[in-house]
Amino acid sequence: MARTSDLLAYLGAVVAENTQFYQSDFEYDKKQLHDALTEPKAEDRTFYWMSRPSGTWCVKEREAFLRDTGAYNIWTHYDTGNEGFKAYRVVVTGEENGRLTGELYPLNYAEQIKRVRANALPVHSVIGTYKDGTEFSMRFSEMRGIEAKMTEQRHGGIRTIRYEPESEIELSNRISYEHTLHKRPLRLSHKRHSPVR
Repeated sequence: MARTSDLLAYLGAVVAENTQFYQSDFEYDKKQLHDALTEPKAEDRTFYWMSRPSGTWCVKEREAFLRDTGAYNIWTHYDTGNEGFKAYRVVVTGEENGRLTGELYPLNYAEQIKRVRANALPVHSVIGTYKDGTEFSMRFSEMRGIEAKMTEQRHGGIRTIRYEPESEIELSNRISYEHTLHKRPLRLSHKRHSPVR
C-alpha cells in the first residue's frame, strides 16, 4: 500500500490552493495528526480531513460514525454549500526523516456524508480520564447532566474521552464497509508536495 512521504506537506499544499480564508485552522490539524503518532490503535490514527474555501477540519473517523459527537456534527454539517470542498481519509503511519508519513484516500464529500449519516450509530456510553487522572465511566445520556458537569469541574475538566456504541463490532463493520468504497491511496514522492491533479 502506498504511503505519502510527507503527509503535512501534501495537505498544506491543498490548503494553500483551496482554502482562501482561515488557513490557520491547519495548525490545529497538524498538531492533531502529529499527536496521533503515539497512539497504538489504528483507529486513533485514522481521520477525516477537509479543506474548505473558509477553513479546515480534522476529525477522528471512528467518532464521525457515532451520532451526537463533535466529530459527527462537524463532518456532516455541510450538506449544502459544499462546493469546492476537498476531503480525505487520512491514516497516520509513522515518521521518516522528521516527516509525518501516512495514507491519503480522496473522498467525494457530498456523497460520503450521506453514507456517514445513514450508517452512524448512537453513542451508548463514555469512558475516559479527568485532568487530575481520575477515571470515569457513564452512560452518554448522563454526561450532559448537572451532576456530571459539576464532577467534571471538580476534577479540572476532561483529559481523554472515548465514545462507545452499544455494539463495537457493528461500528467496526460499518467503518470497514466504508473503507471498501474508497479509492487507492494517493502517491506522493519525496520531491513533490503539490497535490496530484
